Amino acid sequence: MKEYLWILVRAVLILVCASIIGLGVNLINPKSLPWKYTPPKELDVRGVKVPLIDEKTAYMLFGSEGTVFVDTRKREDYAERHVQGAVFLTPEEKEEQFSAVQPLLPEEARLILYCYGPECEMAEQVADFLAQLGYNNMMIMSAGFHAWEEAGYPVEGKRK
Repeated sequence: MKEYLWILVRAVLILVCASIIGLGVNLINPKSLPWKYTPPKELDVRGVKVPLIDEKTAYMLFGSEGTVFVDTRKREDYAERHVQGAVFLTPEEKEEQFSAVQPLLPEEARLILYCYGPECEMAEQVADFLAQLGYNNMMIMSAGFHAWEEAGYPVEGKRK
């Protein structure tokens, strides 16, 4: 039993020493890792700066002239509930859908794209597609639809 305890103590000592060395190297390294993750404030999508905004900022722009919300989630989720007045354009069907939604997306409009939340890349994929077509006034509501709905902002559709 004493032998296993000694092995455990040595393993903990090795772990502590390795952690101290790693933290020390991180402190003196000019390209050190940050202590706390800070999400980016904008994305560069094909040379277009796309700000990442929260649901409160998106709501301040809601209803303003020239602002169009674009839902990039799955069709069944859009059909169930979405931001009031949002246009539907999903990454999987963007080429097929675009001709139908193009009249609703003037190039000079401010487009606010959203999907499921911070880990969702669907809005970024649609932003990439739109940037290829010449759109350059886009924002991504990174908190996603759930945060919008939880805040009590206007939605359309019915819960199941």
